[in-house]
Amino acid sequence: MRKPASSAVALLAVGALALSACGAPKSSTGGSDGTDGKAPALAALNEKPREELKDGGQVRFAISFLPTNWNISSIDGNGVDNNNIAGYCLPVNFLYNEDASFEPYKPYLESYDVQEAKDGKGQVITLHLNPKAKWNSGRTIDWTDYEATWKAQNGSNEAFKPATTDGWSEVSSVAKGEKDTDVVVTFKKSYPDWSAALSGVLPKEGVATPEAYNTGWTTFKPEWHTGPFTFEKLDKAQLTLTLKRNDKWWGDKPLLDKLSFRQLETPADVNAFANNEIDVVDTMINATAVNTAKKRSDADIRAAGSRQWRHFTFNSKAGNLADQDVRQAIVKATNREAIAKSDLVGLPVNPSELMTGNHFFLPGQEGYKDNSGDFKYDVEAAKKQLDDAGWKLPEGKTIREKDGKPLQVKYTMLTGVPTSENEGKLLQKDLAAVGIDLKFVNIAPDDMSKNLTAHSFEIIAFTWQGTPYPMNNIRQIYGAKSAGAEVPSESNYAQLVNPEIEKLIPQADTEADVAKRQDLTNQVDKMIWDEVHTLPIYRRIGYTAAPKNLANYGSATFKTLPPENIGYTK
Repeated sequence: MRKPASSAVALLAVGALALSACGAPKSSTGGSDGTDGKAPALAALNEKPREELKDGGQVRFAISFLPTNWNISSIDGNGVDNNNIAGYCLPVNFLYNEDASFEPYKPYLESYDVQEAKDGKGQVITLHLNPKAKWNSGRTIDWTDYEATWKAQNGSNEAFKPATTDGWSEVSSVAKGEKDTDVVVTFKKSYPDWSAALSGVLPKEGVATPEAYNTGWTTFKPEWHTGPFTFEKLDKAQLTLTLKRNDKWWGDKPLLDKLSFRQLETPADVNAFANNEIDVVDTMINATAVNTAKKRSDADIRAAGSRQWRHFTFNSKAGNLADQDVRQAIVKATNREAIAKSDLVGLPVNPSELMTGNHFFLPGQEGYKDNSGDFKYDVEAAKKQLDDAGWKLPEGKTIREKDGKPLQVKYTMLTGVPTSENEGKLLQKDLAAVGIDLKFVNIAPDDMSKNLTAHSFEIIAFTWQGTPYPMNNIRQIYGAKSAGAEVPSESNYAQLVNPEIEKLIPQADTEADVAKRQDLTNQVDKMIWDEVHTLPIYRRIGYTAAPKNLANYGSATFKTLPPENIGYTK
């Protein structure tokens, strides 16, 4: 399984449709796909020791989109595919267990020390880096890389465009310890999720200036990377990136010779797998894909609970969605469970058990509360709210009006993406029942990120993919760009900045008592529901198709394994 290259940041995936901040449900690892009434398995990775695996071979991955910006921490590079690729060729400090606990990944991080906050002094984390760890340029990874990353991502210079300032904005200083490879990070207060911010680092050469950070990564620069694999070639005609064994790698020799990542839309990806043209398809999202993959003679479908959840994002500054009553009425008029059943038809899952009423915690996870409250599916309540807000249905008409203006809303549909198309059509039907006219605006999937960052949409559906830190991404998705700022963060696509949420974010970020922190996060969640920033629909089960003899790779909620241990059984 690939390691998360950026464990702090919620991620956006366009093809499988993903970005998030959700955690792990309580479960054993019995391999359930959720159809037997048990919680889904937390990992299905076909784990094998290195001595049982062959030396050599290649794994050919299908991805939704070939990145155009290789900076995984930037707003333009903040995607699931990019993050997955980076797991093989950028630093990762921690390996995660099934329960989201972590341990040092020794090729990069030998150990760490924690000095808790007390007597008015902030928490201090000292990372003891592996002195053998080097960038491909030959320079040792040291404290100056962490200092430069902190300065680029703490929000102090708005010219930098990080996907989030979470974590780094709470750091007061980064300094050298006894050695250049000892990194002393001092937080302003207590910061429970310190490991989220310090889960990786970027080279100082690539983050020294806004220009380098924002646009310097638009070409793949091997010297700014490191790890068991390194760049071999980028075939723009075939939309394929190939990585090879890195002869500069200081850790265990990678079992595989090469990795390739080929951009393929659905269903071309599963067809290519069935035809033995690629070896791995991750996050298959419908029954057609799973059944097609099964046609390959050596196919193994690996299922585990995923961190992805489908949702609608509402642009609060666009058209009639600027009216909070309209947004709330849309939520009440939307049959979320019917959408889930339609999206998941044919898959061995119970959609009703995958529904979620929280933007941070998943059902079954400690801290989870269904905060949807007054926003359950209720057509009559939606009609009444629109009536009370002055959106009346003229006699003989089907569309409501206010001051002669029709109640029309636009839905951005990603052409060729079945989930986006299906959800849009079902939403259109639901809204028509309460007198709202939903119009479709078709865009190519490649243009999704551009439309999000430009806020050129009204309602759009995609998926958030979470991290092991469910309470660490409040500001990234739901807050202001930085504490005290009035503008939304780069990833706050709804453009809602609530002063009450802004007061709670620093409390939730720094509260050491877990129960109190969960309560603060749920207070924020209730406000998000009330404002209608984002409407959660359902959580996904992750389905990965792979050859039966591929080991140490598959589907998992949190568990990660060293990439150099991926290989084929003897």
